Amino acid sequence: MSTIEDRRTQTAGRLGIDVSRVHAQRIELSKLREAGLLIDLDIHGISMFSVQTSFAELGIGANDVRTERMHAGRKDLFPRLSKRLRSLEARARQNLEKYSHVVPAFGQYRWLPWTAYEEFIDAHNGIVTDLEVVKAEAVARWDEIYEENRRFFSTAAEQAWKALLGQHAPGDEVMIVTDDGPVFNSRFDHNLFIEWLVQKALGKMPLREEIKSLVRIDYTTSILYDDTEILAQDAEMEAMNADIARSRAKQALADHEVWELKAAENDYDSKVGAFKKAEMEHARAQLAQMGSPIQDALDGLRTNLYDAVQTLLEGLRKNSGFKGRASTKAVELYSYWKTLNGGLLQDEALDQALAGLDAEMRSYQAAGKDSREGQIGNIAGTLIEISTLTAESARKMRSENTRAAALEF
Repeated sequence: MSTIEDRRTQTAGRLGIDVSRVHAQRIELSKLREAGLLIDLDIHGISMFSVQTSFAELGIGANDVRTERMHAGRKDLFPRLSKRLRSLEARARQNLEKYSHVVPAFGQYRWLPWTAYEEFIDAHNGIVTDLEVVKAEAVARWDEIYEENRRFFSTAAEQAWKALLGQHAPGDEVMIVTDDGPVFNSRFDHNLFIEWLVQKALGKMPLREEIKSLVRIDYTTSILYDDTEILAQDAEMEAMNADIARSRAKQALADHEVWELKAAENDYDSKVGAFKKAEMEHARAQLAQMGSPIQDALDGLRTNLYDAVQTLLEGLRKNSGFKGRASTKAVELYSYWKTLNGGLLQDEALDQALAGLDAEMRSYQAAGKDSREGQIGNIAGTLIEISTLTAESARKMRSENTRAAALEF
């Protein structure tokens, strides 16, 4: 099946229509794009400011009957700012709904006519400006909010501890089992419980750089233009502007009333041309922000290696050696890397570290029990090196919202 036919088949499946109708759908899409654009909001990072509350923070133990049917809800980590961010998200959604239309065939995407584009963009830009103000305040006040959270969650933890003890007879020594797993002795672990809950909350606070880079309110179009399409659109708009200029020159010699009517039409065409040009720039920006498929694959592969290495390091810490199939899994990491990168994903430092691990592990497996103990330190050092080389990719994959290339029709 050719690439074009394959894409037609995929398109038909997405739209729920026979493949023979795809050509007609493309024509209709072309008409829609001529008169407007398909658009959806891209809102990311706002949920970082309010996170899930645990039952332990509410003074409810793991064995409490309430955990079977009740939900703990969420807590704000940036008081007042969280509320302002949710308000901005709501404004963005209301703005899109106000100026666009639902088109059932295009899923979550809505159709925004060029006639409403200017009003939509003005309101959208105002929302984005307000968002940057809130982000700047969150970054500037980060230390202050951190200390405020420490005080607040210390108080909340004290109340939770009292509530947990209140379910038992006064003076009894009991084990407090939390919904997250840790167990605390009612007589000795009071301070440990408080610090555990506080650190758990503080650890969820988004970092300054995450606030700057991950929090956004933007919009995407259902078809992201490639470079060829952008050049074609630029040429089309230049030709249109030339036609408008010639038409105005001719109409200047015609009847004044007719000229005014034609001038109004030309002004509209010119304004729409400006809107299209703005969207071409927006498309360029989106293309620039989107990572290449190869880079995404490399980050995913690094993340898998990072997780595997963390498991191996944890096993070494617990057992002072490799138990079960752990040593075999360590040997297989280099083969996994060579097989999955397909020769396209280049990372010389990581390749060398994995090759080094491979050699060390094969030597470890061939050595006797007494000799193995002396090799653990070098192996652990190499695993830590691999962990360092892959940590950033793992963090990126888990903190960023992957920007899919949008629907294609």
